Amino acid sequence: MIRLVARRTLVPAIAAIAVGTAIGLVGVLLDSLPIWRFGLLLTVAAIPPLCCSLLYRAVQASDDQLANTHRAGYQLALLHVAEGLLGPVAPPDGGEDVGQTSLRHRAAPGCLPDNVRPLRGRDDEEDDTRKAV
Repeated sequence: MIRLVARRTLVPAIAAIAVGTAIGLVGVLLDSLPIWRFGLLLTVAAIPPLCCSLLYRAVQASDDQLANTHRAGYQLALLHVAEGLLGPVAPPDGGEDVGQTSLRHRAAPGCLPDNVRPLRGRDDEEDDTRKAV
């Protein structure tokens, strides 16, 4: 019973809301309180059937539709991951679009957090007398 009512009330509910709104606007423009109240009553009375019909349509998604939606989302996620992992590899110097934050620029010694130990570059070595451990 509810299924039949919910299926057949969508278009009449939308029409009743549109007509009630139009009647209410005419009542406001003509400064007629009874016409305005009737339009408002018609609009408010059509909202519950509209909600019932829309809820019924939302709940009626079949298992196949849900599986297709899940599969499409999973394939889209795989595509995004594949594009991120299989994209062009950035050059070791940072590329052309890096700008001021290039890997060649180093932070000042006081700018690093306490848990980060700065690495020495090849040009920072004072002498080559260090021995491998």
